[in-house]
Amino acid sequence: MEVTAIIVARGGSVRLPRKNLLKINEETLVSRKIRQLKEAKLVSRVVVGSDDDDILLEAELGGAEAIRRPDIFCDERVTPANGMIANMMDLVRTDVVIWAHCTNPLLSSGTYDRALKTFFEIRDQGFDSLLSVFEMREHLWDAGHKPFNYDPYGPMHTLSSQISPLYAQDGGIFIQPYESMKENRYFFGSIPYLFLIPKEEIMDVNTPHEFAVAKAFIESSEKL
Repeated sequence: MEVTAIIVARGGSVRLPRKNLLKINEETLVSRKIRQLKEAKLVSRVVVGSDDDDILLEAELGGAEAIRRPDIFCDERVTPANGMIANMMDLVRTDVVIWAHCTNPLLSSGTYDRALKTFFEIRDQGFDSLLSVFEMREHLWDAGHKPFNYDPYGPMHTLSSQISPLYAQDGGIFIQPYESMKENRYFFGSIPYLFLIPKEEIMDVNTPHEFAVAKAFIESSEKL
């Protein structure tokens, strides 16, 4: 089966302007993501879809296939995620899609390979897709100012380790057969498998603060 990694990276990011071209260790976020995916043994090809000339050039220099996306599908105010996904499925044909984002710079090629291996293993168990998550065991409150997942007024304090886990999408990995993603126009199907990523690889960069943290962590750790 051909496994295609798809990266969508528009030029007009709002919260963190030009975020996909910001550099960590002299490597842009988009070129870093291309490298991580190309180093994954189970990924057959890497495709970058963008409306930005500089991002498309970075894709070509990194050895990925560069596809220009129509402007309308790169404007989140006009086109929802479903339309953006459908457009990419029209532009790329393959067997299996692994959807990745530049904003998860800590995910390793080994984790991408493990996710793909897991996806192929769990398809016989009734799962139709895979998405990456991280576990949360926190004392949470709802919008009505009520405890959500524990009772603070009980006879004993509930330790976080005793709380039933919840799982949060980190946005890093979505895997689905191409035909299914084309049909449902979404990142995952109706019965997704929740793939736990390593704690040290949890990071979703969308703000200047998050980028500063990621940059400091990566540049200090990769010097070791």
